[in-house]
Amino acid sequence: KQWYQRRVAITAGDTWKMFRICVVLLTVLTCVSTIQYETCNEIFGDGWTCNEDKLCWYGCTKTTAGLLKGYCWSQCNGAGAATWDGPAGTCNTWYHLNTNIEWCWLNGGKLCSSNSDCDSVRDNTCSGFCSVG
Repeated sequence: KQWYQRRVAITAGDTWKMFRICVVLLTVLTCVSTIQYETCNEIFGDGWTCNEDKLCWYGCTKTTAGLLKGYCWSQCNGAGAATWDGPAGTCNTWYHLNTNIEWCWLNGGKLCSSNSDCDSVRDNTCSGFCSVG
């Protein structure tokens, strides 16, 4: 017989093997896809603290540009919200714009000298717009 005339019989054992392969692949894909929802964006973290509940970096400004020093800020979703499919209220864990984080000042007017001073306001809403910087 020619190669195109051969008939292949699929047995119950073949079906079971294929089912097991599909289950393993789906399990691996599920595990890989949930990793992005477990930690803050790993591109950043230069001395900042991760709010693990919201997957947002936050901290106390350390710049010496006048009034900017000593205020609490948090990562937020501006443009990154368009492509974020994570849990509601969480920050995009992979988006960045030229390695710049989207951030905002936190409501609460908390003055700070270290990141830990911002722990009590880290879940507050933004005081203004989410911007890149």
